[in-house]
Amino acid sequence: MPQQPLRRVLLLALLPALVVYVLALVLSGAAGIRTQLVIRDLAQTCDTALGVGFLSNLGYLLWIAAAAIALFTALSGVVPLRGRVQQLLLCGGGFSLLLCLDDMFLLHDRYIGSTFLYSLYAVFALLILFRFRRQVQALGGGSFLLAVVLLGLSVVIDQLQDLIPVPYARLQLVEEGAKFLGIATWLAFWSQASAGAGKLKA
Repeated sequence: MPQQPLRRVLLLALLPALVVYVLALVLSGAAGIRTQLVIRDLAQTCDTALGVGFLSNLGYLLWIAAAAIALFTALSGVVPLRGRVQQLLLCGGGFSLLLCLDDMFLLHDRYIGSTFLYSLYAVFALLILFRFRRQVQALGGGSFLLAVVLLGLSVVIDQLQDLIPVPYARLQLVEEGAKFLGIATWLAFWSQASAGAGKLKA
């Protein structure tokens, strides 16, 4: 029936998008933020050059790509999944989405606090490593570990930067470089995990 797909689009895409759009305008208006500042592109609003924030923006895209790939594979039914393999992809997709939101909105810097969020991230990473170790190993454990090491290095540098006798600008290059490479490796793991998930029994 042609009406069914349209109804699903209205319920699952159009309605949530409308709610987010209206909420963003209402909440920002309540906070005294002009509508134009909410709906326009940040680079346009700030009148900045093309390259400003480029690597940071690219990082968001890589995070959200990892989340989308893992969640789509886990929930769409396109790939037949069972048991822990599906749980792993759900966990990884949700974790990737949380990391993306934190990175985009600077939750650990401005709102929630880095100690709490970094501790939560460590718990998530350990959960994936230990609860799903057989599945992670079968789907490319080396990539997962490399991503965790690079992202962990970025976090350690961020937390200890006042104790490291290196100029901030140089330290920032290493911290952000480790983070960017870590995000790229994270995406690579969830991509290969999603591609191979249907071949695992559970």
